[in-house]
Amino acid sequence: MSMLARLSYSYRDRYLLTASIRSDRSSRFGRNRQTGVFPSVSVGWRIQEEPFMQPVRGFLSELKLRTSYGVTGNFQIPNYASISLLDQANYVVGNQVVLGAAPATLGDENLTWETTRQFNLGLDVGLLADRIYFTAEFYNSITEDLLLYVNVPTALGYESALTNIGKVRNRGFEFSLTSRNLVGAFTWETDFNLSVNRNKVLALGPDDAPIYTLNIAGLRYVTQVGAPIGSYYGFVVEGIYQSEEEIAQAPVDRLAPNPGPGDFRFKDIDGDGDVDNDDRTVIGSYFPDYTFGITNRFGYKNFDLAIFIQGVQGNEILNLTSRHLKNGEANFNSYAIFNERWRSPENPGNGKVPRADRQSDLHGNNNRPSTFQVEDGSYVRLRSVTLGYTLPERLLGRHLSQARIYLSATNLFTWTNYLGFNPEVSMRAESALTPGLDYGTYPLARTYTLGVSLTF
Repeated sequence: MSMLARLSYSYRDRYLLTASIRSDRSSRFGRNRQTGVFPSVSVGWRIQEEPFMQPVRGFLSELKLRTSYGVTGNFQIPNYASISLLDQANYVVGNQVVLGAAPATLGDENLTWETTRQFNLGLDVGLLADRIYFTAEFYNSITEDLLLYVNVPTALGYESALTNIGKVRNRGFEFSLTSRNLVGAFTWETDFNLSVNRNKVLALGPDDAPIYTLNIAGLRYVTQVGAPIGSYYGFVVEGIYQSEEEIAQAPVDRLAPNPGPGDFRFKDIDGDGDVDNDDRTVIGSYFPDYTFGITNRFGYKNFDLAIFIQGVQGNEILNLTSRHLKNGEANFNSYAIFNERWRSPENPGNGKVPRADRQSDLHGNNNRPSTFQVEDGSYVRLRSVTLGYTLPERLLGRHLSQARIYLSATNLFTWTNYLGFNPEVSMRAESALTPGLDYGTYPLARTYTLGVSLTF
């Protein structure tokens, strides 16, 4: 149930103001904390309308400075999430199985809205009657009282509980550029956008205890202060042992029963002289350095062509198929990269892939969660190409106002170093704490479409 009020004001088409406030109530939250109030305000200054801009108005068609601040709420949790629910649980009484019920979820009467406070500062610039239009925007977003499932002591009878916890910041820039490069019989328009975002956990409850999250293959995620939310968690591979002497001089690996040349050398993170579970750390993040997209549209007489290229750079993927396809145990077929494995000190391969070992768990334990299973997910993809032809009006008759024939193709080519089927992957996207997981995700289809569009 919601109520909304909004006020918009413009003075001489130069100074702009919009203010709003809304109140939302959701029965998903605790009985006494179901209502959230979310205000926002934005102001804009159309500088090109000022008298002192008169000399450049023929060249500068738009120059607007704008800023805004607002609060929004998130209630995307299951129904009845704040209530302790029961589930069917059979029990044995007198050698008879009887139907029973037992608590299934741990309720929280204080569960309430997740809130995000965001500040924006933007600049819009139009040149030559908006033939070139540029937008730049900075934002700083703080999300508090995140709705997350956190681990609880199993002695309580549960493994996790939904609660409000923590504070996360997203800060970044967004840029877009639209240009009409050529006009006339042959036309060419370009749209380009680039975005940069930095995610950082600022707080996690009273003592800032990290949240460790299990997934399909055990404990491989951590959310901790100072790192991005849902970071990959494991050991850091420093290199590959080349000799027994090197093993003797390295920190003792408590998790490797009998390491040998060709096994991974893992980093002693805490510097205590050995490698154990305390040396697990953040080993990667699904958040990219930047994302971009560029669309070019061409036209000549009745023909039109659109080409869309999209890319992501700097993100990492937790490729769990590596547990089977490049672990060196030969239980399954392997990635071709295993041809570059360590074979001997004289033939060390590429220095990144360990030896083939049928029983690695009895030797170097190379298959533990580590940076070896975290891969660069950067890619550039030719997302779509569409070629169309619009029939001349003289051929349409009196019942058709437009007819267009087109041929389109999607996901034509992808340039990436990622070993898996698709670098644009996140198997468990429903949880912010377990992003970027690939465990044999089905690849994208390359699709060709031939169509006809008619307007009557």
